[in-house]
Amino acid sequence: MIHRRNPISMRLATITARPVHRLTGLVRGHPVVTAAVLVVVLSLTALLTGGGSTQPRAANVSRNFRACLLVSPAGATDARLSQASWQGMQDAARSGRVNAQRFPAPTIDVKAALPYFNGAVQHHCELIVTVGTGMKPATEAAARANPHQEFVIIGATSARPRISAITAPDDPAKAQAGKKLADKVSAFIAARH
Repeated sequence: MIHRRNPISMRLATITARPVHRLTGLVRGHPVVTAAVLVVVLSLTALLTGGGSTQPRAANVSRNFRACLLVSPAGATDARLSQASWQGMQDAARSGRVNAQRFPAPTIDVKAALPYFNGAVQHHCELIVTVGTGMKPATEAAARANPHQEFVIIGATSARPRISAITAPDDPAKAQAGKKLADKVSAFIAARH
């Protein structure tokens, strides 16, 4: 039986062999060049193989409890409350079982804000957090439109079902008051999942 070589594989072997022969001819007899080539080869090998480091592990966060903060344009007081609330949500997320997300709601107008609430519902937010008395009417309208959704208002109260309230500190500008609010929000979320 006669074996014929594939002309393409022969050509490929010839093309790849030439640079290797040239490199070995250049390196032979030159210790500095040899050392430099060796360092480059080892560096590339370490880089391409990960250098022995462990590969990052992906966590499946899709099954985590999802809490979403709807941030509205507000005065300085509501901005401080939003900041402390967001910190509390991030603290709850550090447990690894909560996904905290933040969505803009560029208005507190009930009709105009409803699509933003609906967007949070469609993102499967199990708890929607709003801040301040200005967001109360929009939150109540969203609760009427989404009767199975849970809401919490920071710094306001509501008699509507499925809307909880977290009291705001008297002076949210104080660092300790902001920390207390963040702790309340974190504990509230932790109790929900």
